[in-house]
Amino acid sequence: MRSKIVCVATCALIAASFAAFAQYGSGNSDCSDARDHAESAASDLSSYARRLQRCADYADFSDDCSSEFRRVKYAHSDYESAVSDVSSYCD
Repeated sequence: MRSKIVCVATCALIAASFAAFAQYGSGNSDCSDARDHAESAASDLSSYARRLQRCADYADFSDDCSSEFRRVKYAHSDYESAVSDVSSYCD
C-alpha cells in the first residue's frame, strides 16, 4: 500500500512538472539544457517508481524492495536538482 502511495504521488508530481515545463520558453541554451535534463530525470523517476510498485505488488515477501526504493530515492534527488536548475535558468 505504501509503495502505491509513493508511486501515485510521484506520478502526480511528474505530471505537474511536465505541465510546468511547457510554460517555460527556451530562450537560451542553459534553459533548454536544464529542461532536457529535467525531462530525462522525470522519466527516470517515473520508471523507477513503477519498478518499486511492481516489486511491492509482487508480494514475494522475500524481497523488501530496498534496492528499488534506493533507486527511487536517488532518482528523486536528481529530479529535485533538475527542477531547481529549470527554475534558475528559465525564469
